[in-house]
Amino acid sequence: MIIFFGFFAIVSTLCASFQDAEFERICVSVGDICHPTLEEYRLIEDYLVSGKRLYLDILRKSDQYEIYQERLKSISNFRLVGSGHHSPIFEDHILNGGDASRCILLYSSSNGIYPMKAAKLLSEIEDSGYKGQLLLRIGGFPNTPNGGLQICDVPYSFKVAFLQEAKLLGFKKILWIDLAIHPLSGFDTCFQEIERTGYFFTTVGKLAENPESHLPQAAEALGIAADLYDRIPHLSSCMIGLNVENKTALQLLENWYRETEKGFPCMTWWPEELSLSVVSWRLGCAPTAPLGNLVCIEHEQFQLENRPDVEFYLDAKR
Repeated sequence: MIIFFGFFAIVSTLCASFQDAEFERICVSVGDICHPTLEEYRLIEDYLVSGKRLYLDILRKSDQYEIYQERLKSISNFRLVGSGHHSPIFEDHILNGGDASRCILLYSSSNGIYPMKAAKLLSEIEDSGYKGQLLLRIGGFPNTPNGGLQICDVPYSFKVAFLQEAKLLGFKKILWIDLAIHPLSGFDTCFQEIERTGYFFTTVGKLAENPESHLPQAAEALGIAADLYDRIPHLSSCMIGLNVENKTALQLLENWYRETEKGFPCMTWWPEELSLSVVSWRLGCAPTAPLGNLVCIEHEQFQLENRPDVEFYLDAKR
């Protein structure tokens, strides 16, 4: 009986949202969490950079830490405002005449090479012939006007937050792309699939093929046992497309946001991908294609004679 209650306590803890008193105090101290000042952004950023963030001990103390410690550095290398004196940037671009049914999302942390990568990618997307709107954020945090900052402590939560923001702004067919993804042609394949099925996902095999990257605490928080790993596609989060007029896609976004809010489902080396993969699988969403069918490595972009479906290349600049 004692063992049972001990197990129940562990599961209950993982199913609940993690609570960080330091972060909660900071959020309470912000006058309006939906409209923070530049100094309030800095206050939250200081926490993300130098706060204890004890929930990250799941990563720090894992057996794979030595292998994946660069991932933890990437998680920590995130800035809302950076060292400059400028407020976060939010821009709405209409490209090549526009198509009101389409929207691409670009988000850049406010440090390092990321703002330059965002500017370059914006230009490349326009040059690709893409017709539609594009939302660009540099710094700040997506969905802040609707309370998005309250999940900014969850690693890589900016992806689901931006998709949620685009939905709330009234966009229907939405495509998130990482700043490392570059178009070799237009985006018709992505948006045609979003229109046809309601979503666009690529896969990098099954979860079972990447077991060390999915820490058991996160899987337990999602209610997934390791014996299901060979049945669940591992979705890449570098490109995520949703049609929020599709009921399944809308439910997927809501479920994914809910799991992200809990925090523990994202305490793994690819924080957003495990939760996205599990939520998508539970709703029966089949991936569009393997990532390698549509995306090549940067140095391969001029050697595609036998890869007619490739439409993007992936750079390694961080």
